[in-house]
Formats: sequence, structure tokens, C-alpha cells
Amino acid sequence: MGWFTRDEPEEVVFEEVVDTDGTIWPAFTDDDGVLWIDVDYDVEVTINGAIVDGQIRGAEVDDHGRIWIDYD
Repeated sequence: MGWFTRDEPEEVVFEEVVDTDGTIWPAFTDDDGVLWIDVDYDVEVTINGAIVDGQIRGAEVDDHGRIWIDYD
């Protein structure tokens, strides 16, 4: 689940995110929309994409850890 970047956020299903190095990470959001990388070790990455319906969409994470997906 993630957020679209529109006036009214809508839920969108994604299972992976892409960092600035092109690495694909399994991920999810909690009930507050905060992004979590789903691995068993500590990692710090900069996200710039999310995989939605098999397509990489632009995305960013705000200061509160919420992911915003560009669906235009």
C-alpha cells in the first residue's frame, strides 16, 4: 500500500521499491503510510521509485517516512 500524489490520497498496492542505485527492495507501509524495507538487517537507502502493476513509478519518501508515488 502507498499513496498517490494527488489532492486526495488514494491507496495503491505495491510490493517493492527502487533505490537511487537501481536496487529493488521488498517493502510495505504501516497503517500510517510509513515505508518499511522488508529485510532482516538494517539498511539505509534513498527511494526514488515503487513497482506498481509491474511498472516502476517515480516515488519519494517524505520527512515522516511516508512514501508518495507519482502515478502521472
